[in-house]
Amino acid sequence: MWLVYIALVILFIYILDQILIDKRLLELSEKFNGPKRLPIVGNALEFLGIGPKEYYDFVKKNQLTFGRTKTRISRFWIGNQIEINVDDPKHLEIILTNNKFLSKSSQYSFLNASLGDGLLFSTNQKWFTRRRIITPTFHFKILEQFFEVFIKHNQKLMSQIEEKADGKMFDIFPFVTASVMNAICETAMGCEMKAEDFEYLEAVKDLGYHVSTRFLTPWQRIDFLFNLSSTKREQDKCARIMHKFTTKIIEERRQKLMEEKAESLGNLDDDDVGLKKKMCLLDVLLLSKVDGESLTNADIQEEVDTFTFAGHDTTTNAICFTLYTIAKYPGVQEKLNEEIQRVFGDRDVTFKGINEMKYLDLVIKETMRLYPPVPIISRRLHEEVDFGDFIAPANANYNLILYTLFKNPEVFEKPEEFIPERFLSTEKSPYAFIPFSAGQRNCIGQKFALLNVKNNLINIMRKFDIIWSGKEPSVQINLTLKCDGIFIGFKPKK
Repeated sequence: MWLVYIALVILFIYILDQILIDKRLLELSEKFNGPKRLPIVGNALEFLGIGPKEYYDFVKKNQLTFGRTKTRISRFWIGNQIEINVDDPKHLEIILTNNKFLSKSSQYSFLNASLGDGLLFSTNQKWFTRRRIITPTFHFKILEQFFEVFIKHNQKLMSQIEEKADGKMFDIFPFVTASVMNAICETAMGCEMKAEDFEYLEAVKDLGYHVSTRFLTPWQRIDFLFNLSSTKREQDKCARIMHKFTTKIIEERRQKLMEEKAESLGNLDDDDVGLKKKMCLLDVLLLSKVDGESLTNADIQEEVDTFTFAGHDTTTNAICFTLYTIAKYPGVQEKLNEEIQRVFGDRDVTFKGINEMKYLDLVIKETMRLYPPVPIISRRLHEEVDFGDFIAPANANYNLILYTLFKNPEVFEKPEEFIPERFLSTEKSPYAFIPFSAGQRNCIGQKFALLNVKNNLINIMRKFDIIWSGKEPSVQINLTLKCDGIFIGFKPKK
């Protein structure tokens, strides 16, 4: 009799699966390789025991196993939802240049409750409008003004390094994180962070951890179940802290602009916004209008929080991992020292001079190839797109796996070796190396970030020799690329 019950349960699961699954999605997915799909749960059971540290290797293994055959695309089912993994430059170009792929994947919604629908997450007309408003903030003349802020916070970082510059190894990550966070907050909100603002900075950092926890826990992807979890409560706590702080800053800044009769700047053309007065991102948003109406506090808050959240981690990673590679490869460090001396001599580092550091550009690119600050970017397709040899299904998330692309030996010769000069070649597809994404939704702040990265690296190298610990960083994916610390040493230059 029990065999009958088992058979009925199996039949019930099969029928329920057939009801829940999108037949067209299932049909088109057969073109892609991937682990065997189970009824109802899909491949969700493979996430058991997978945390941020394991996820890096988990995705890499699946992509190497299933993404190097046939269509060069792999797929993974979470329940009745499909994740399609892509790391071929040809396919990335189609995705990133096609207007049908402008929407971010559904997983980005995990951040919406905390950060709102800012530039990173918004779509359609709202995204176009906000992009138009914010773009002038990164005009080169505004970046030159931001450079003063970068110098100030770099000097504080240099003092901290100097206290520990005895050749002994220590984790540079927390020091760089604090410096970058303070610089970004000042350029975003026009205020220097104080000791009492530590809670806000911690909330911004903790939010990423809680969101990645939800992403790696399949049952938490269901809103109803997630709302019952402790992760939800922790994420809400971070959001409350962030919103309380930014609301206070917005209100204070709005009042200050009114007192300065800021209405005289209110009708500036897009090309002039921010150029006639030193302005932070918050000022630009406060003075902007959409259809004749000013942005609300909530509108402004979501953009400021998004900028701070998205910018601090990626910039910190680029600085720390580049310091690591400079320490590991003495020949590279020597070439950089020679370039710094040739460009600046005994003069202060300048905005103009930084742009002349061509070898430094190569070193940063090669570092980001090996340790991409954003290892995966995602899009969602709402209607089918014909790729030629297959049809990309609608209602699917497309994960662009940058870190397997950047280490693909078919794209980069000797991919595990550190060879900055490889970027002197222009033979590869421009979509073979896209650490800041590409197309319309590329990173709006990439010049801002690179200016901060280069300023920090140059000033540190002018004063210190950087020593490798011999320890490789253990990387993991926690929205951005993370590690268990970057341990290096410093000695004052003789």
